[in-house]
Amino acid sequence: MKFIHRLSLVIFFVLLAGCSSGPDLSLSHLKELYPETFAAPIEALSQEQQEKLGLPEELPFELKALKANVSGNETEVIYQSDSAVQAVVRTIFDPGNDLEESDLQIPLDAGGVAGIQKRDDHVFVEWYNGDYDVIYQLEYTSTNKEKRLKEAMEITNSIS
Repeated sequence: MKFIHRLSLVIFFVLLAGCSSGPDLSLSHLKELYPETFAAPIEALSQEQQEKLGLPEELPFELKALKANVSGNETEVIYQSDSAVQAVVRTIFDPGNDLEESDLQIPLDAGGVAGIQKRDDHVFVEWYNGDYDVIYQLEYTSTNKEKRLKEAMEITNSIS
């Protein structure tokens, strides 16, 4: 009887651990899942640039499609749900001092400050990462206006 009790506890904790971890949004995993729409364009970047990509560790929606565009010193990664929710993350390499003006500024969990612009259908977040010498930009589109800014900041803080 003790064996069954212990076994059920072990199974419970294994299931709990499995449920609490979100999907793997690492570079290597995304390359495997989306070889043509993500991996192929990203392979044009140097190894150093790939390591500096602004890839969120978590998303407030279920990822259904992923696409990357590489153009010059800018890379855009588009995360889409099966509804109207999407996150577009741009990484601008060697940007100089080219940040957009923002009325609202919010401190980031990792230090630094992000400029925020609330627009009709999305939130635009932009910040500079001095360690990598890159500018990250996030455009987060969601139909839930009340949670849009909070969710955008969750994505932003998971990139830092």
